[in-house]
Amino acid sequence: MAAVPNAFSSCLIDLSFDMDEALSFHSDFARQISKSVSLVADMPTVDVSDDVCSVCMEGFGGDVGGKRVPCGHVYHAGCISSWLSNCNSCPLCRCNISDDN
Repeated sequence: MAAVPNAFSSCLIDLSFDMDEALSFHSDFARQISKSVSLVADMPTVDVSDDVCSVCMEGFGGDVGGKRVPCGHVYHAGCISSWLSNCNSCPLCRCNISDDN
């Protein structure tokens, strides 16, 4: 009679996986998103009807205003918030955007 393999014996285990590192990455990422959302909330909302958001390439529709970054460029609030969670500069001119501006 042949031996029945253990259900776990056929699983591939990544020995380099570190749960503590994965959890701290999630925490850092959540902190970055939270910081970018609050940074965008403090930016002035301006009326732009004939402009296009350079992040998503969509126009500003109806009564939806755009968020003006310190260098003067305007984006959808959600677009610039997502951008700033990964990069701390203007998508167009690469001007630094931080809490200090």
